[in-house]
Amino acid sequence: MSIQPVFQALEFLRDDPLHTMRLVPDPLPEPARGSLLLKIERFVLSSNNITYARYGDQLGYWAPFPAREHGWGRVPAWGTARVIGGDTDLAAPGELFYGFIPMATHVLVEAEPLPTGLRATSPERSEMFPLYRDMIRMNDPVEDVVLATTGGAAKTAAHLSDEIQASGPAQVVFSSATSRTALTTAVVLREAGLRVVGLTAADHAKAAARAEAFDEVLSYDEVGDLVGIPGTVYVDVAGRPEITVAVARTLGSALVRSLRVGETHPSSEPSAQLSLPGPPVEQFNVGLRRIDVAARIGEENMAVLEQAVEKSIAVWAAEHLAVETVTGLEQVRHVWHRVLRGEVDPLTIAVIDLS
Repeated sequence: MSIQPVFQALEFLRDDPLHTMRLVPDPLPEPARGSLLLKIERFVLSSNNITYARYGDQLGYWAPFPAREHGWGRVPAWGTARVIGGDTDLAAPGELFYGFIPMATHVLVEAEPLPTGLRATSPERSEMFPLYRDMIRMNDPVEDVVLATTGGAAKTAAHLSDEIQASGPAQVVFSSATSRTALTTAVVLREAGLRVVGLTAADHAKAAARAEAFDEVLSYDEVGDLVGIPGTVYVDVAGRPEITVAVARTLGSALVRSLRVGETHPSSEPSAQLSLPGPPVEQFNVGLRRIDVAARIGEENMAVLEQAVEKSIAVWAAEHLAVETVTGLEQVRHVWHRVLRGEVDPLTIAVIDLS
């Protein structure tokens, strides 16, 4: 009697995803025509993954890689995976791809070909933006800093910086200054000659300054020291309305635009209870903006924009980011809780190596 090969996947209890997880075996799927079986080699674990788990139901992050048992889910990550079988019209065995993958040892991807790689077509992923469906063909080897800043982080920085510059600002202020989104976007904006200020928790202020991505770093307690330069844009990455209120009150008429991008440290106080002065808060969605930009200038020109930003960020990352590599899915639990508690240095990338 033959034994069916298995792979491992990390699953999170959907009622308590930040604290309860398990490692489960699953039968290794057999790829059919139109699909590929990939062995996952490495993925990045950061506060982004915490956000995927925290808002899995509201934002659809449980959908792309469903668990076999009700009540559990698989949190996505950004990483690389290598083809080990399947439809050779899509890719050859041994080819390496980067994209949205589960925290698992293997993944089966139903896909269609793209000039740059693959686009997932399974029903679970059909409603997602292309950003979360596309797998980009990569050349070996992929350095860890490239792994951490390519794909989602670089594309967000490319489109967010482009959106901000369209306003012609004189100054840009970020909350959650040590988040990957704020750091990488700030790098791009400073290259464009803009003054950029980072707001962060007091215990992260030194790390934010060390990143050399900002002209000035202030703690949240120092928001009142913001210089009210006319034409300032505020970018809320933390997801804390009370900071948005403090920034708007401090800057007054100098604040011309307020963008909300993420929720790295959401407030416990409902935003409905807060009166938000200043310009209306605009929700920025990189997946939606990529669709608009591609329709306006074409996929090829958009790719040129994104690749230029990736190169700039890679140069900065090589000089300012460190890497902490841990081996095996069983180590994710330890790293996950350290990230959750804020114990990982903001300028250190946690990479899970399964190769």
